[in-house]
Amino acid sequence: MGPLLRYGDTIGIISCSDGKPSEYVTTMKSLEDVLIKLGLKIKFAETIYQVADTPFSGSPERRGQALMNFFRDPTIKAIFDISGGDSANQVLPYLDFPLITENPKPFFGISDLSVLLNGLYTRTGICNYHFKISTLVGKHSFEQIDLFNHLFLNDHQSANQFITFPYTFLRGNSLSGTVVGGNIRCFLKLAGTPYLPNPTNKLLFLESLGGGSNRTASLLAQLDQIGYFNQCNGVLLGTFTEMESKQAQPTVEELVLEITDKYQLPIVKTNQLGHGSNGHCLPIGAHIHLSLPD
Repeated sequence: MGPLLRYGDTIGIISCSDGKPSEYVTTMKSLEDVLIKLGLKIKFAETIYQVADTPFSGSPERRGQALMNFFRDPTIKAIFDISGGDSANQVLPYLDFPLITENPKPFFGISDLSVLLNGLYTRTGICNYHFKISTLVGKHSFEQIDLFNHLFLNDHQSANQFITFPYTFLRGNSLSGTVVGGNIRCFLKLAGTPYLPNPTNKLLFLESLGGGSNRTASLLAQLDQIGYFNQCNGVLLGTFTEMESKQAQPTVEELVLEITDKYQLPIVKTNQLGHGSNGHCLPIGAHIHLSLPD
């Protein structure tokens, strides 16, 4: 299996969720400089910045069309979404999934882009990636640039080569499954829609930026009530930023162990998947295996 990207490839950058504020142009220029140094070319969508005093980079239809234009463009080898917020699910009705299936290319994003990472996987079977490209110009930029090189510009033989992050088992000693999930609040926007992945034989990845113990407990209860914990193979917990920074009680680990106790699911925790500037990458829609070291 070859690399996801090669020297000289063109990538697309877009905002399918909330638009970026105009002052983000400084960060964008820094990011562009880094990507050029990595040997990549960039095409920017017209739907990146907030327009007309709204939080959006365009109407849902316009954002969906911009994403489809990237899938149609044979010169674009991968699509990186730099947005987040609340509105990514608005674009789902405007995506042509048969066309995407015929023109497969990896899609990258985190947070609210969980709805697209999982919706695209569910409707096309194509693997996508939970990864925040702006970490290349963040606090841990040197390490993140090395990670980008290692993961995306080198050959890889299996999805398990993306397991570059440390993890610990809270219950059990091994966990295998096809990865689905992402930001817990945003992932649950897919409940009751044709875009929610079937939980059978899945490894459920969960992370969060905002929310305390009460909100997290509520979202975990919803996951249980729609049958996810009863059917999935186990849970991989990333960072729950607000809970962990405020040392909320009960902790996310305690909440997840409690609600999954009746199923005795394997539970794994890492501090390098989520919203942090040191966030690693996780493939959505690929089969991985996690286990205690020998």
